[in-house]
Amino acid sequence: MVAESECPFGQPLQLPSKEPLWPIREDQKPEVVHSVKEFLEVLQMQTHVDRVVARGPAGVAPAPRFRARLWHYSQRGREKEIKVKKDSKDDPKDPRRSDGTPAAKRDTDATEKKSLAALARQLQELEGKAKVTSDAALYISELRWQRKVRHPLNKQERVKTATNCDVYDVAPFARHMPLWERSEGGIFVGERGAGSGLHVDQCLWSNVGRNWCGFKLFAIWPWHERHSILDEAGKGAIFCPPLTSEEEGFLSRAKTVALVGPGDVWVFSGGQPHTAMCVGDGINLCAYESFVPANEEAVSLLVQSNTKESHWRNCWMDDDDLDELYEDVVDSLQKALACSSLNSRLRGRLEGCRRAMRESKDSYCKELWEQEDRGQRRRRREEEYEESSSDLEIQQGSKKPRVDGKSSSPGSV
Repeated sequence: MVAESECPFGQPLQLPSKEPLWPIREDQKPEVVHSVKEFLEVLQMQTHVDRVVARGPAGVAPAPRFRARLWHYSQRGREKEIKVKKDSKDDPKDPRRSDGTPAAKRDTDATEKKSLAALARQLQELEGKAKVTSDAALYISELRWQRKVRHPLNKQERVKTATNCDVYDVAPFARHMPLWERSEGGIFVGERGAGSGLHVDQCLWSNVGRNWCGFKLFAIWPWHERHSILDEAGKGAIFCPPLTSEEEGFLSRAKTVALVGPGDVWVFSGGQPHTAMCVGDGINLCAYESFVPANEEAVSLLVQSNTKESHWRNCWMDDDDLDELYEDVVDSLQKALACSSLNSRLRGRLEGCRRAMRESKDSYCKELWEQEDRGQRRRRREEEYEESSSDLEIQQGSKKPRVDGKSSSPGSV
């Protein structure tokens, strides 16, 4: 038994002996690797579809000005987000600014409403109105700085991630991956019964998770269930023991079910339906980073984001944001492949990634590479900045059909 003083963040290292858990069949257990080298190979070079790969046990900066999302679980089996009401005048893109308040002041007010402090005040108000039960489990997700700060390991980087060291900082090829969401990595904090309800990510990338303390159940469903399980169980479903027979049936269809413990690190595809739920006494504390490995299949999957065939409709990213993400991928691939000292094996993988993106049927991917070949590419955010005098017209005109012919609209995260 480890002394309590040695437990991370003062949290228990073992589950209570009768803690209710999800059933896990032998064929649903995650792949486990036993060295950092093996894990980095999977992380950086391999596809993650239909896989959860974990490495067993081998800092978070204190800050007064965080932003996050806050959830409560007053109703069994469902998550409910706590939001501070947003006025139209708080939106920096909204053209209606009739009260004379300076735009900078409005933007500051809007940012403050997204702060963790504002969410805590809203929670107290809802509890006072009995709209959130006093014993409801709570979950903080995507916790990060409100505004960019200098990263403690690299003063040249300005980031919102609130962790002092990430997988990005220790994976040797991380800076050459097609995509790594360095700035936006989020911290997740929860108690028993809280967690991330059933969903797929806003685009079809991979995630790497780190679990500092506490325990979490994690399940991911196979690629062929990417629509059906969400249609049947519903977005945001939480499988809280004791399970109903219907919930047991849903979990029996999962590709992998894992119990994540202190010190665990694991990688998986965020493009497949997945869910997580905190279990045990104390607090669960973990963080995730989103990325795309140097793997041709992974890039082929990414560029199927926001398409009806591959991506569940209610979890799409805003199309303009997705286009900017594709711009980032093109820039990253071109920059990495222009590096004369690039590892030869990695170069071959990245050339495959570039080929996969060039062959994509996505209309904007085709446009990007045509511009790149002509040496005339402009980033969309730069064009919109230059034409900001007609912001509203640009926002309406930039919406376009993607490859499957649908009209674009903002998606849910």
